[in-house]
Amino acid sequence: MPRRKPPWLKHLCAGRLKARKCEGCREWVAVDEQGSVWEKYDPGILDAHDLATAIILKRGFTRIIRHGAGGLFSLQDPCGARGIDPDGEYLAIHQCHRIPISVKPFKPPRRRAAERWNPNIRLSDEEVRLFTRLWRRPL
Repeated sequence: MPRRKPPWLKHLCAGRLKARKCEGCREWVAVDEQGSVWEKYDPGILDAHDLATAIILKRGFTRIIRHGAGGLFSLQDPCGARGIDPDGEYLAIHQCHRIPISVKPFKPPRRRAAERWNPNIRLSDEEVRLFTRLWRRPL
């Protein structure tokens, strides 16, 4: 019986990935539609312990590379031992009618107001004049 859609799947599938039901087994997967070959991933996040299980079971996986604190990320396929980091986060390639290796939710980073903008920045009069002159300069 297919599982229900994980509530956190919308955070994982906000950009490049799309949440879909697998055509073969009707389970929820994250589909990478970039390029000519579409990849399907189990939505659970693999950590270091799950990564060892994926390697033993010969299941493919890809690494999640986070960019800044804004929640943006990209996917990178590791090549052998290169690109594998015990502190990294990974997605296992989906195989129909196989139990997912992990069901851990994807947690986007939390941003605090202090990280977005530092209101204590002070500019000198010379820096303000330089900025104003450059801003008004025609291209």
